Amino acid sequence: MRAAICIVMTGCLALAAGAARAQEASNSFYETGPEARYEAGVVAVEGEVENPGPVDLAGLPLRQAAVREVAWEDGKAVFKGAHFYSGYSLYDILKGRPVKKAREYFRPETDLFVTVENAAGEKAVFSWGEIFYAADGFGALIAASARSVTAPKRRTDKDWPLPQGPRLVATKDLYNCRFIAAPSKITVRSLPGDFPGEKHKHVYAPAFSVTHAGGTFEVKGAGKAGIRTYEAAGYGHGTGFKGMKKVEGFLFRGALVRTGISPQESGSYLVAVSAGDAYRAAFSLSELINRGDNADFLVVDNGKAEDGRFSLFSPADFFVDRNVRGMSKVGITRP
Repeated sequence: MRAAICIVMTGCLALAAGAARAQEASNSFYETGPEARYEAGVVAVEGEVENPGPVDLAGLPLRQAAVREVAWEDGKAVFKGAHFYSGYSLYDILKGRPVKKAREYFRPETDLFVTVENAAGEKAVFSWGEIFYAADGFGALIAASARSVTAPKRRTDKDWPLPQGPRLVATKDLYNCRFIAAPSKITVRSLPGDFPGEKHKHVYAPAFSVTHAGGTFEVKGAGKAGIRTYEAAGYGHGTGFKGMKKVEGFLFRGALVRTGISPQESGSYLVAVSAGDAYRAAFSLSELINRGDNADFLVVDNGKAEDGRFSLFSPADFFVDRNVRGMSKVGITRP
C-alpha cells in the first residue's frame, strides 16, 4: 500500500554529542569540535523508478562535506555555523533505483528532477543533473553525524550549535533554503509541460523567454549581467571527449533574478530550459542562483549560428548533456 511506502525517517533525536575534542594528532582543520550522531533510519523513494519503496540508509556509504550555513532572517544574512557532516548522499540513495520514465520517447535523463520532503511538508528540489551529471554529485546529504568546525580563537564553550536530528544539507548552496529536517520521501519525476519540436531539427531563436508566476519576459542579450570566460574540456555522456574550448558568456542568474525570486527562497523551485528541437534539461533554481561556489552557469551568445543564438553552459557539470543549444524557453515553477 502507498502508506507503507511513505515511511517517515526514524531516529530523529540526536545522540549525545561528544564532550571532548579528539586528542590524537591530525592534519584536519574540520574534525575538531564535538560530534553528534544520528540514527540512519529509512527513506522512501517514489515516482519514475522501476522499484519504488523504502531504502535503509545504514547500508549506504558515508560521504563527508564541510558546510558554512547561512540563513536569511529579518531581511539580512545570518551565519548559523560551520559544520563538518558525514551523511548519505542522494546520489547513493538513487543510483540503485533504475529510472522508468513516464515519457519514454525522450530518452535522455536530463529532464528529470528530484523532490525531497519531510513529514512537516517542507520540500527541497534538486535536478537529476546536479546529482548525476555534476563533477561532484555528492553535495546533497542526509546527515548521519555533525561536528562544529570551530575556529581556534573561539572559546571551547562557543562551538557552533549542532542539528538536533538528521537533516538534508545542500553543501553547494549559499543560503540554507534546501536544508530540511528529517527527510522521509524522495520523488523522481520528469519535467511537466509540452516541449514541441522535431528531434535534431534546430529552430533558430533570436531570444529566449522566461516564464514564471509573475508573467513572461524576453532575454535578447547580456543586458546588465556580468560576462565571464571559462576554459573547458568538453566530455559527453555518450560520445566522450569533445575537445578544449574557451567559453565566454553572460551570467544566467542575471536573467533569472529579474523574476523577483531571491536566492534565499529558491529551494522549492524548478527550472525547465528547452530548445526548438524539443531538447530540454531540468535545473533546480537553487543550483542556478543560490550557489556558494561561484560556479555560475553562462549563456553563450552564438550570433546567427544555425542551431540558435543562445546556448547554456554548465561549468559545474562533468558531462555536457545539460548544455542546451538553441535555447528558446525557460520556465520556472514550483512542483
